[in-house]
Amino acid sequence: MEIDFIDIKIVGLEDDLTVESPNNPALRYIYLKLSQTPPPLWQKYFAESRKIARHARWRQIWIDRKFLVVECVPEEIETHHLNDLKQDVAHANSSYRQYLQHQYHTEYKKVQTQSIERDRLREMKDRLNFD
Repeated sequence: MEIDFIDIKIVGLEDDLTVESPNNPALRYIYLKLSQTPPPLWQKYFAESRKIARHARWRQIWIDRKFLVVECVPEEIETHHLNDLKQDVAHANSSYRQYLQHQYHTEYKKVQTQSIERDRLREMKDRLNFD
C-alpha cells in the first residue's frame, strides 16, 4: 500500500522576505520555501532532527507556514545550513511516512477484525432460534 504523502522539499530561497534579525543586527531571517505547508507532526519530527548541533555554526531554525526560517549570515545558507536542512527534511519525511504507514496498518487491522466479527455474528444469527 502506497501512503498518500508527497515528500516535502526545499524548493527555493525567498530573498524578498529576508529581514534583519531583531536579536542580532549582523544576522538575517532567511526564508527557504518548502514545497508544501508541513503538517504539525511533520514539524515535530523536523524539530527533533535539529535538536543536536552538528557544527559550530548551528543556528536557530523554525517553520513559518511553508517556509523554513534560518537566523544566520546569508552566506551560511550555502556553506553550512542547506545540506543540514536537506537531511533534516528527509528525516522528517521518513518519520512522517512511517507514522502514516503505522496508522494505515492499524486502521486496516481494525476494519478486518470488525468484518470478521460481523461475519461471525451473521452466521450465529442464522443458527439462532427465537421461537
